[in-house]
Amino acid sequence: MRATALLLALWLIAPTARGAESRHCLWEVRGAHNTVYLLGSIHVLRATDYPLAAPLLAAYDRSQAIVMEIDLDDLDVGRLQADVLASALLRQGSSLPRVMGAQAYARARTDAGRLHVDLSTYDRYAPWFVAQAITELQLAQLGFQSQSGIETYFLARARADHKPVSGLETVADQLAVLARMPVELQTDYLLSSLADAAELPAQLDAMVGAWQHGDSRWFRAEIAHEFGSEPRLYDSLLAGRNRRWLPKIEALLHDTRDYLVIVGTGHLVGPRSVIDLLRRDGIDATQR
Repeated sequence: MRATALLLALWLIAPTARGAESRHCLWEVRGAHNTVYLLGSIHVLRATDYPLAAPLLAAYDRSQAIVMEIDLDDLDVGRLQADVLASALLRQGSSLPRVMGAQAYARARTDAGRLHVDLSTYDRYAPWFVAQAITELQLAQLGFQSQSGIETYFLARARADHKPVSGLETVADQLAVLARMPVELQTDYLLSSLADAAELPAQLDAMVGAWQHGDSRWFRAEIAHEFGSEPRLYDSLLAGRNRRWLPKIEALLHDTRDYLVIVGTGHLVGPRSVIDLLRRDGIDATQR
């Protein structure tokens, strides 16, 4: 999983200018007495990527409740940071060089040095955490921040409008997915993220452009490229979570309130996506 895949679970030709028939990463599902909107998110954006398109804002306005991957409205940031570090900390006597192996670690250290990062700073942490930490540094340098992400934007709107917010899973669930990744997959994730660092600015621009144009074909192709050789990783990070979310999303269709469900765009496109699983259950989802 490269940096691209990280933002899909959370990228190459830029789409053409938005046309009159353009769509969005927004799907509409009709229940017996309500509507559930499924919005594909980019978890980090730039302030310059706003304002959002009118159909996305309209879906929020029509919804009486918001559902996200995790309930950000009930999140203790201090506890979250502590939990992440505790989950990522290697057991006593272990280290990043030891779990990666000397050759892989030397390669990672060289590539990290090109980014002006001293890899030894992270020697007590698992490779998945190191990959995410370094990617977050790069994203911040490029102006991408979680504070400008889709979830943060709609969370602020929901708080101001007194709309309830809930989650499909917990932080512990997400950390368990990462911690359970085999060490060799974590090592590949770190190495490929570092190796692709030079391409990240162009990848991010392409991803945001595809998202703004609702180019689900682009996301499907990118997911196939990122995960095609690693079906276990695809199942862990996307497909497996989609299966666990599906009953909760389908249950919303039996309510009388309209909902806006916001999850990473990678969860809504391609095989075994939420949209695919809904359709397999005979539930139609229309992209808007």
